[in-house]
Amino acid sequence: MLVLSESQVQSLIDIDQLIAALAQAHIQYSTGKAVMPVRLVVSLPQIQGRITSMPGYLNDDKALGMKVVTYFQDNPKQNLPAILATIMLFSSETGKMIATMDGGYITAIRTACASALATQALANGDTPVLGILGAGVQARAHIEALTKVRRIERIKIFSPSGTSAAKLKQEMAASCAAAIEVATSAEQAVRDSDLLVTVTTAKDPIINVDWLKPGVHINAVGSHRPDLRELDGATLRRSTVVVDSREAIMAECGDILLALKEGSIVDSDIHGEIGEVLAGTKPGRTSPSEITLYKSVGIAIQDVATAQLVYRQALERNVGTNVEI
Repeated sequence: MLVLSESQVQSLIDIDQLIAALAQAHIQYSTGKAVMPVRLVVSLPQIQGRITSMPGYLNDDKALGMKVVTYFQDNPKQNLPAILATIMLFSSETGKMIATMDGGYITAIRTACASALATQALANGDTPVLGILGAGVQARAHIEALTKVRRIERIKIFSPSGTSAAKLKQEMAASCAAAIEVATSAEQAVRDSDLLVTVTTAKDPIINVDWLKPGVHINAVGSHRPDLRELDGATLRRSTVVVDSREAIMAECGDILLALKEGSIVDSDIHGEIGEVLAGTKPGRTSPSEITLYKSVGIAIQDVATAQLVYRQALERNVGTNVEI
């Protein structure tokens, strides 16, 4: 079994390769060539934590794996992240574990790269202005991924206090060709943006549909639980909504579930899955002025595809530690 640390994993990931691998994974999933249940979340209030399992199998890639995520709210007091993740890969022939690796960086970058492939499929070709609501790990990863697939000249980042946005601007300025500025409000970040990314933990909508530029493409990432919501019903109703997994969205996504509950949208307002668009079974953007929206909650096939790519690169470069168990 090969063991890979976070730094080793990070050194083995090429964003362009990962976007291509995720595209194939989504096509497999949406065309019936993958197996993936909705994630199992087990709450553990007696130890103030929870554990989540995310298994998946990609038939064409013969990639079998599972991510396990733990959440312990008091971890920062011990200088540990509240959320920790590990990904395991197994032989599709014997079931023997062949690799285990840190899943923290993988979770961040595969989410951003999935947004990037959705941007390739759904956004207009000319997208010089990127607006980002949220300034954490996912905001950073999205800047890295989206600047790979679109020529972005200006990035507007908003965080409620402004502190996180200013810190991200400082960290990214040297490596990013685009001009980065700190927006003073969510509205300022949204207005006139050709691409929009929402990566917050908001429980109430943070976007007003009247702020949206005609033709904008939105990557909505933050709402991945039924109680989290970044988008209101009017924004969803105005947009062509494409999701990572219809089954996962209908089980987990507050943006969609709350809009359905209040009657702002109906099931048929979900246009399709990104894998269907990539496979050509559902159309993508149909006009320059259309507002397109990719809503993701993050799914196991993304982790498995990424881990498989990392594993193959590790074998080629002789990276990692072999352990017998």
